[in-house]
Amino acid sequence: MPNVQSELVEKGTAFKNHFATISNCCPSRSSLFRGQHGHNTNITHVTAPGGNYQKWRLSNLDKDYLPMWLGEAGYRTEYIGKFLNGYSRELYEESPKGWDVVDALIDPWMYQFNTPIFSSNGETPILYRGYHQTDVIRAKAISRLQNLTEKQNQPFYLTIAPVAPHLQIGGGGLPVPLARHMDTHEDLKAPQNKAFNPDQNSTNAKPSWLKNLASLNETQIERINLHYRRRIQALMGVDEIVHDVVQFLETTNLLNNTYIVFSSDNGYHLGQHRIGAGKTLPYIADTNVPFIVRGPGVPQGEISRLPGTHLDLAPTFLDIACVDKEDLPVFLDGRSLLQDWYHPHNSTGSEHRDLINIEFWGHSVVEAPGQRGDGNNSYKALRVVGEDSAWLFTRWCTGETELYNTLTDPFEVDNLAHKLNSPSNHTRRLIHRLNALLLVTKSCERDHCRNPWTVLQSSHESDSDAPESGEIFYSLKTAMAEKYDPFFSSLPDVHFKECLKVQVAGNEEPFLPSSSRSLGGDYREHIDYYESPSKPAQKGVSPNEKNQGAEDQRNTTLAEMMKTARELTVEELGSSNMSLNEEESNSHERSRRGESILSAVMSTIAGSLASVFLLI
Repeated sequence: MPNVQSELVEKGTAFKNHFATISNCCPSRSSLFRGQHGHNTNITHVTAPGGNYQKWRLSNLDKDYLPMWLGEAGYRTEYIGKFLNGYSRELYEESPKGWDVVDALIDPWMYQFNTPIFSSNGETPILYRGYHQTDVIRAKAISRLQNLTEKQNQPFYLTIAPVAPHLQIGGGGLPVPLARHMDTHEDLKAPQNKAFNPDQNSTNAKPSWLKNLASLNETQIERINLHYRRRIQALMGVDEIVHDVVQFLETTNLLNNTYIVFSSDNGYHLGQHRIGAGKTLPYIADTNVPFIVRGPGVPQGEISRLPGTHLDLAPTFLDIACVDKEDLPVFLDGRSLLQDWYHPHNSTGSEHRDLINIEFWGHSVVEAPGQRGDGNNSYKALRVVGEDSAWLFTRWCTGETELYNTLTDPFEVDNLAHKLNSPSNHTRRLIHRLNALLLVTKSCERDHCRNPWTVLQSSHESDSDAPESGEIFYSLKTAMAEKYDPFFSSLPDVHFKECLKVQVAGNEEPFLPSSSRSLGGDYREHIDYYESPSKPAQKGVSPNEKNQGAEDQRNTTLAEMMKTARELTVEELGSSNMSLNEEESNSHERSRRGESILSAVMSTIAGSLASVFLLI
């Protein structure tokens, strides 16, 4: 991505320790919007009953989230592209709340690159016949920027969310690049690090369904190489969006007062740990995401090791908007990264910032032929990302444990916990400390997420057998003192009673502190069981006859695209036997019975506030 490199990496700062706390698009975006962990939003998957746009609405999460907060701070907020899975032809009239403009892709065509269908502010969906989805998003982005800068005299927040390089659902199951990029990088192959198609010893030490995977054969590896090439080709279209956005901001003299944030909602594995393709796992390939910032006060050409997560973006954007701390939403789990952006080589200052909670519920989807995932993919994990100490510790719903020293084993292939039949005393003691931290972070809220050590300190001080009062541990290093062994070894193991597709409090006991058992329930509706409405279409929507996005469409404007665009017909949209209000009422009743986001731009036209542009 040459423009990302030249315009963002070389003229901004790249943060190499930025993580998505749940490696799946819908729950990751929900966490970004609300500044909360998935265990607190309870949006835990991309489909019902774990989560989707319908659950987001019914949980009332859409009544108190990022665009509303920025709007109250004086920003105009707009969104283009993929919003959440399940924003569909059944629900398009119930458009996402809080945005001044939301021009979102519609299911079931969200992952059909040659059937680009969008609904603007809940209006009848429009098909952009003869164009590729990525080009339509590019044209819409520039059109909205023109509107924001010409007609609006206020700072803005704009999210541009292309689907690429996601694979197309159906039609071969590969990403679909713009036609002008389809024949590039013909000799490119997927990187093969130590985690790629590892040996049997490493695989035997994996948990759950992973330990049963066979070694990848030559045909599967060729498919991985093809998939990798298609992803790179698809990203060239995203790179063009970056070029056009930066060029527009520069031409309009807004670039120096605009923060551009480039990221992704999850990582991706291709051949790592013997899996053909996919996400949803706790490993580095799945959870470590690109995170690049360019903007006022951000050093140029720097690479930072300072940690961060998507939970931190909402409080960071509110910090840019000069929202006072006492006016922040009370339920935020994240913290502002703004000072890290300004000083990317600072020490973290507090070792609790090195702790990152990772989680997942439900089945894993293998996005490659010849392999299947498994329903036993729920886990709770903790990352320690310190400069001198770095670990990945995971408890699976199957009762299995993983522990990797990610300083000496960065690709996470040597499971130290698998050797617990004859572990070193140090390893056993370390696991006790990591288990204690995970016992807190797996269900943490608010301040306890930002510093889980305070919960353990409080619990330790109330222990009658604790050493003399006044002693304290505040980091993994200080907690490893032998005098704390009795306390840490006395804490219960993090575990699941059984492997379930969704989060159920009773399945994940105990909780520390006990009050965290609410799992964010004080700030949302409890919608745990529901069915999404369905509209059977009487007529399908035909895709473009050939792949679009040839060179002659590189600079096509939205006005030109509108000449061949049309609204979907009633037959194409389908008819529903149940109104949205009826469905919402029924979903709430079922819950009562207990039946079983790649970048942001913030810039100012007049005044002291900077605008933000988010590309994710």
